Order: sequence, then C-alpha cells, then structure tokens
Amino acid sequence: MKFYNEALVTKALFSSLVLLQGALVADGHYGFPTVVVNGIESEWWEYVRDVGYGPYTGQFFPIYDWHEEGQVCGYNGTKTGHGTKTLKVEAGTNIKFVAYSSTYQSGDIAPHPYYNDSDGINHNGPGQAYMSLAPGALEDYDGSGDWFKIGSYGSTDGQYWDTDHDRSGMNFTIPKTTPPGKYLLRVEHFNISPYLNGTQQFINCAHVEVGGPGGGTPGPTTKFPGAYDIRDSAIWLPTAMWAPYKPTPLLKAYKGPGPEVWKG
Repeated sequence: MKFYNEALVTKALFSSLVLLQGALVADGHYGFPTVVVNGIESEWWEYVRDVGYGPYTGQFFPIYDWHEEGQVCGYNGTKTGHGTKTLKVEAGTNIKFVAYSSTYQSGDIAPHPYYNDSDGINHNGPGQAYMSLAPGALEDYDGSGDWFKIGSYGSTDGQYWDTDHDRSGMNFTIPKTTPPGKYLLRVEHFNISPYLNGTQQFINCAHVEVGGPGGGTPGPTTKFPGAYDIRDSAIWLPTAMWAPYKPTPLLKAYKGPGPEVWKG
C-alpha cells in the first residue's frame, strides 16, 4: 500500500498548473516579420523593418509604454531602415501582415516556415494599420511625421474580435487615391486588458512604394509615439473580457483608438 501526503500532492498539482499557464503565456508573443501580396509571402525582414528587444531579452516581446520609441515601428524599428527593401505596389493593393510567434527565449527568433500549431496572432484583440509618407529617403525615415489610418479590425458581432477569424495575420488595402510615394506601413495589434496599462502592443513597419494616379488627401493624421492615451476606452476596457461569452454592446460598438480610417 502506498501512502501520500495530500498537502504535497495538492501543492504539486497547483505548481503544475502554474507552469502550464506560464507555458501558454510564453508562447503568446508574436510579431509580423513578413507580408503577403498577390499570394506571395516575403522573406522574414525583407520588407518589414527588423526589431530588437527593448527592455527585454528577446524579439516580439509586447510594448507597454505608450510614449516610447518602440511605439513607432517596434523596438529599434526607427533605426533599421537601411537593412530593409522597399515593396513596390499600386494603390488599391491588398497587403497581409503575417504573424509569427515567439517564447521567452533570449535573442532573435529564427526565421522559419509558418507553423499552424504555434504561429499566428495568439491573443484576442483588435488591430489597425497606418501609413506615413517619408519626407526623404525611406531607409532614413524615423516615422516622426504624420500618420493616417487605412484600416481597423474591431468586433463586428460584439462577441469575438474580428482577428479571431483569421489568426494567421491581418489584411489591409492601400486606398486607391493614395498619393504616389514611399511610405512606412505600420501594423499594430493589441492584447486588450481590463487592467489599466495592462494592454499589450505588437507593432511592425513595412517599406512600400505606392504607385498610381493619386489624387487623395489622406487624413486626419496623428503622430507616434503619443497618439494614444492608456485610459482610452479602446485600449483599457475595464468592463469587458478579452473574449466575452456573449455579445456585449461595448464590443459591438468598439472603435479603434486614433483617428478615423481614411478610405481614399
């Protein structure tokens, strides 16, 4: 007959649960190192600016500070333009940012094919995209100019975030009347939290050169960092869960932070 200490077993089970939860959280970080145009996916960091670690030790860690350099194009993303190619597209083109996961491991995340079981947007929340025209050489541009919003994912049914329907990434269309030029194309996704300053940001920027007749006047505009307030109801949702079990008016009426979407 085997005897056991019930308290020790209970403690062991609790510890195992904590470790399991930690593992799930560890796999929750992600970034958008590639883009897809016309069904063709780019290489990692080919058209997307490489990012660093910020105050952490590995890539794709979330951004919590709403007024730091990382809010522009991700950690160190204002400085890596010279290692990034520029994707030539016509206004009206659809571009998909593909999400790849990371863990708490130190260092860079090794480029790899998309793994259905682990890669993708691993948190529930909304996403948006912005563009900013470079005043000079795109590779030198630090994103300090004006930004206009071209797309936003919310919660159409008030129950699930729209990004839940395709967790591999987010699609955005460059408005047809976008003036020709070289732009930073910025993607952001939020892991919404009910706790003040608990919402996580995952941000990357691509280089695009837009062709076409133009004719539009993008706006309204904003600037990064500093575009958002952590108390904005689109960022801090103290009365909403990450993924409610039933539709809520709060989520169905959700509107992403920042200016209105410019549709061109």
